Amino acid sequence: MEEFNKSLEEVISYIQNSNEYQTCISLKEQMNDNEEIKELVNQIKILQKKYIRSDYDSTLKEELNQLEEKLNNIPVYHIYSSHLERVNEMIDTVKEYLNQYFQELLNKKN
Repeated sequence: MEEFNKSLEEVISYIQNSNEYQTCISLKEQMNDNEEIKELVNQIKILQKKYIRSDYDSTLKEELNQLEEKLNNIPVYHIYSSHLERVNEMIDTVKEYLNQYFQELLNKKN
């Protein structure tokens, strides 16, 4: 188990030290100081809840799309979003690999 923990820590460390992750952290700090981004994110969260509660009202969806587009047109957010997507892809790859590994391991025992 200790070897497993060490290997897992290496994978986590690799992701945390990656350029994508480090850029996300830096950009997130910049965005925390940007009132326009903070306000848009809050508006989107509120509208998402309303949209779901409304049973997916198309009018709310249009408004939500407009706010999201406005947010994505802010350069720092767009770059952040792009890097975050890559970080999430790395995490998904690890999850898929682990799922496949354990699936194969369990199937061998049967």
